[in-house]
Amino acid sequence: MPIARATALSTSLFLAIAVPERSAAAQDAAPPAATLQLDTHLPWRTDGADFHERVRPAKAPEVDRGALVDAACAEAKRDGKLVLWYVHRIQERQLGGRQMYRAPVLDVYMRQVLFADPDVAELIAAAFVPLRCVMDEGLSTRFGLRPLQFVEPAVVFLDGDGKVVHHVERIRTCHGQWFADLCRRLLERAGITRPGTTVDELRAAGRWSEALATAARSETKDASTWLQIARLQRLLHQPEQALDSVAKALALATPAGDGATGNRGRNADPKLAALRGDAWCEQGLLLAMQGRLLDAQPLLEQAWRSPSTRAAEAGYWHALGALRLGDEIGAMRRFTLVAQKFPDTLFGKRARANATLGPDDRPLGAAFTGFESVQYLPAAAYVAMPNDTTWQGDRLTPAAMARGGVEFLLAQQRDDGGFTDARYAYWPNSEITPNVWVAITAIALTALWEHRAGHPDLQGRIDTALQRGEAFLLDPKRLNRGANEDCYSDAYRLMYLARRTTGAADGERQRLVQRMNEIVQAAAARQKASGFWAHEYENAFATGAVLQEVLAARAAGATVPIEVVDRAAAALISARGKNGAYSYGGSAGERTTGLKDSAGRMPVCEGTLLQVGRSDPDKVRFALDNFWAHMANLEGVRRNDFHSDGELGGFFFFHSVFHASEVVKLLPEEERSAHWQRFLELLQQIPEIDGSFLDSHELGRSYGTAMALLTLHNCAR
Repeated sequence: MPIARATALSTSLFLAIAVPERSAAAQDAAPPAATLQLDTHLPWRTDGADFHERVRPAKAPEVDRGALVDAACAEAKRDGKLVLWYVHRIQERQLGGRQMYRAPVLDVYMRQVLFADPDVAELIAAAFVPLRCVMDEGLSTRFGLRPLQFVEPAVVFLDGDGKVVHHVERIRTCHGQWFADLCRRLLERAGITRPGTTVDELRAAGRWSEALATAARSETKDASTWLQIARLQRLLHQPEQALDSVAKALALATPAGDGATGNRGRNADPKLAALRGDAWCEQGLLLAMQGRLLDAQPLLEQAWRSPSTRAAEAGYWHALGALRLGDEIGAMRRFTLVAQKFPDTLFGKRARANATLGPDDRPLGAAFTGFESVQYLPAAAYVAMPNDTTWQGDRLTPAAMARGGVEFLLAQQRDDGGFTDARYAYWPNSEITPNVWVAITAIALTALWEHRAGHPDLQGRIDTALQRGEAFLLDPKRLNRGANEDCYSDAYRLMYLARRTTGAADGERQRLVQRMNEIVQAAAARQKASGFWAHEYENAFATGAVLQEVLAARAAGATVPIEVVDRAAAALISARGKNGAYSYGGSAGERTTGLKDSAGRMPVCEGTLLQVGRSDPDKVRFALDNFWAHMANLEGVRRNDFHSDGELGGFFFFHSVFHASEVVKLLPEEERSAHWQRFLELLQQIPEIDGSFLDSHELGRSYGTAMALLTLHNCAR
């Protein structure tokens, strides 16, 4: 194993222990994601086009995709169904690039969390014609779903006449129960009523309320009936009623005198034992969906060890619960066991996705990146007919955003103290990932620190998270020095330490200053002769961000050599064009950069120059005005992972927003409030339906949520 790769894996050493190594022959045979078989249980019509990371796609058979869509619509019209067209890839001819370059990552999440969900799979099989097909130029034109306005992964629903009934694009929150509910409501709105008389038939057709009424009318209800009722109540967001139904099922499945856990002796009735296991699984799932993980875990463990038909499911939810409770190693072990013990089941395959490493040395599945959740979403997620996965209800208040963000971050911290859900990597290896994790951990800890005072009831948990996280980010073994993103690990650690000095006692302050001095020296050693810092190449946006935090460290008491500041300032000035725009890389020279392409980096660059006396307030005002003038462009590609609009890409969004919010502090006080209001309104428009924040999926939810919290903290000023 190359040294760089070993370093990248050091913060998740458990993976090497818990996941069986694949043979060289298996590795040569197929990309890891191709072995998962996550959605083979569905009768897809498909164009045969599959995409995998770092693998040149095999030439797919020549397919008339328009004819493929027409055939699916004809079948839907004949059978009284809708077409569920899963768009896993979009061909872009007009962008001069790609809007997504790691779409295969999200494709795995979709197939794992949505299409391998039992309730979703049941609905699709009964009420839809499933179609998996690339949206090429012809289909994009035909349906008016154009790149940049329409981003994968997406689902398009068509009626039998080929009309778009609804579509959901930019799916970034993967939640099986939510998607099943959306499909059910869509069938109702479209007037699609599939036939059915039994409870199971009605439920599969999406007629959940009718199915529940039918089950409730049963004169004699056995344990199986009560479990049918509980499942429907769970789907209809009636968890308390569902728990009561499960309790009745357990009572009927537990012979008198056998106790709460049932008779495990030699004379136990196998059918009743299986029913008890099913009931424990349903009970644990219901509690987990309510966020009661500590109550759920023992029940799921019982179901896992029972002869239940849902043992694999129980094991999966137990692993996911362990992960949410901070036990990353335990979660990986359980996912691996589920995959090994139940390889051909839906949940065995889902578990295997979480226990299989991809080319970036991270699990392929959605769990470890925080893209999978089982907890009920806020009520607003189940009301509107959304076209993407942003927040659907009334705008969240600052207090609600802060609370949700803090709780999300606390749940994302891992065993080792780090926030390691990012999958940001440059090929051909993941050598930069350790530096990214350190940088994001520092950002997350800073966000928790800044919001600590506003949540007295969470202060104990926050303090524990800070203590564990600080040990992570100050451990030199966590870094891969000399690799890309090195400068950001220094910048954001300085940000965290500088802010911790506020109100610190003398001894603690001295410790923090000493640490900052060490990091300043390391950052100075990595400054290029040109004065720029480089994340991958010398550029103004990284230099502006590093200099901003170096100056914060200096203000907090750190020693910063003046030549470091002067060289950085000179570099930034060399990158500024005559129009005030900053070049994408290195000095501007004779190149002219457009104001749109430079909108995200202008505020941080101009603001840091003002701090060192090399700019003036009018230039800062111009930079901020230009930032807001092109916010629609910045936000339009926020959830893309490539340079989708000239020099703009999703991974620049929160980098631009947070650092611009820092620059507003440099304006006269009477000018700040208008900017704070605009930042607040921006944040209120972009949460995901689970309340977290996100730009590029590579950088992850911890990063986006922490950056949003820091920006929100600035707004509160």
